[in-house]
Order: sequence, then C-alpha cells, then structure tokens
Amino acid sequence: MRSPGPGGAPLVALDAAFGFALTSAVCFASADMFARFGLQRANAFVGATIILVGELLLLALLLPFLDLEFPSWRIEHLWVMAAGAFNPGLFMIFFMIGIHKIGVARASPIKGSSPLFGALLAIPILGERPEWYHLMGVALVAAGIAFVSSGKTEGRWRRVDALWPLGAALMSGFAAISWRRGLAGFPDVLAASFIGVASALLLVGLYTAWTLRGGKDPGDVRGALPAFLACGLAAGSGIFLYAHALQRGEVYRVLPFVQMAPLFTVLLALIFLRRAERITWRIPAGAILTVGGALLVTLQLGPD
Repeated sequence: MRSPGPGGAPLVALDAAFGFALTSAVCFASADMFARFGLQRANAFVGATIILVGELLLLALLLPFLDLEFPSWRIEHLWVMAAGAFNPGLFMIFFMIGIHKIGVARASPIKGSSPLFGALLAIPILGERPEWYHLMGVALVAAGIAFVSSGKTEGRWRRVDALWPLGAALMSGFAAISWRRGLAGFPDVLAASFIGVASALLLVGLYTAWTLRGGKDPGDVRGALPAFLACGLAAGSGIFLYAHALQRGEVYRVLPFVQMAPLFTVLLALIFLRRAERITWRIPAGAILTVGGALLVTLQLGPD
C-alpha cells in the first residue's frame, strides 16, 4: 500500500518492507538504551558477547513454533554468514565502543549514517537505481551526522571518538548488501537470521576471549547481565524484522527507515539519561535530519 500524492500518484511507500523496517527501528532503539545501561557496569566486548547470546537465544526460542526450513548448502549461506559477521558482529563491537566513549545520544545518530554507505554500495553491487530525491535523502542523513558531531567537545569525549559509531555505520552498510544477497536463497528469514547471528557470536566471542586473556577488565558482569540480555532480546527482534524488510524492499529504501532508531533513542535519552549524558540541541537536530532523510528516501514521485 502507498500513501497517495496529488492526482493519485504514489507518494510514500507504506508497504510491508516499511512496516518491518520501522518496527525494527523501535527494537534497535530499545536495544541501544539497554546497552547504555549495561556499559555503565561492564566493558564493551563482554557486553557485545552477552547481547549476541541474547539474540541467538531469542531466535532459538522461536524455532519450535515455526515451520522452519533450512535450505541445503549453497553460496547464499556464505553471504548470510558474512552478513552476520558485519552486522551484528563487527557492528556491535564498533557501536558499543562508540556508546562507551561518546554516549548513546551521540553515537546512535552517527550510526544512523549507514544508509549513506548502504545506498552507495547497493548501486554498483546490487544494481539498485535510486532516484535523485532518494540520494538527497541519504545526503540529509550525512548532514545529521555533522550536527551531532559538531560543536564544542569539552568533557569526556573527543571528536575523533565519533569514528567508532561511523565505523559501525560502515559495517551496517556492508551487512545490508550481504543480507540482501544471502536472503535470496532462504525461503525462511528466521533460518537466515539464526545463521547470521551465530556467525556474529562466534566472531565476537572469540575476540572477547582474546581480550580477556590479555588482561582486559570485564567489569561487573553480573550487575550488567540483565541489561545486556534485555538488549540482546530487543536487538534479536530487530534483526529478525530487519531481515524481513530487506527480503521485501531495496537496500536504499529499507536502511533509512531502520535508521529512524536514532530519533527514538534520542527521545529516550532525553527522558532517562539527561544527567548521565550532555545532550545539546545539535543531537535532536541531527536525529531529525536523519529521519527527514529516511522519509525522503521512501518517496515515489512517479508511477509504479
């Protein structure tokens, strides 16, 4: 279904991909907040591992209730495994470090730049052909980053620390391409999500074990466990819905709506974290630009 514009022309694509992407954004925003609470007690690598355990646990609990079909081994399995390694795997590591260094209210909008990378990669790799106004929407997302990361940097964060959530956005862009390629060989999205998250857990778990052997302080893992597990359940739901969205819509259109999560995250941070994080006008302004770009990307000004 599409919302009609003047003369009955389709204006905004309100289809299944839109619904799955927007619901996924709400799940990811909730996950961001739980991650912030957990990082107040434990380090980012331990947190990322626990979160991925929570994601895999959620997907595993869904298996008995669905008529799940794992296809026979094919090249799409490798694409899904690579997708999971990028996001939630490497994405999780970069983003968790970003939250720790600059706070969730800043890190989340910067991470929201992933449509910029996803759209640029989708054009040569997947042959997607966005219109000029779709690319303008992607540019608005980039402008949102400028607002969030500009201004004075007195206090506990440095502008260079913004590279961590920006790296998470890049990983998300690569992952979107890989998910899109891999999902073509999976009739059941849950099967693909399970394989992708398992791949991410293997990668992050091994890296976490290596850092702990090197003497890295894990922090208060027991105290942080409830928040990280709750984050994993929310993020697992987000991944499941995100895969459904990518199965039904183009990368350049799905990613911006998923990255509406920063708007929800900033709103939650304004309510719950005003004392823990310094939230200036630039942060909600950047989040609004991100959402504006997401809406512009969904415009359909011509006939189907």
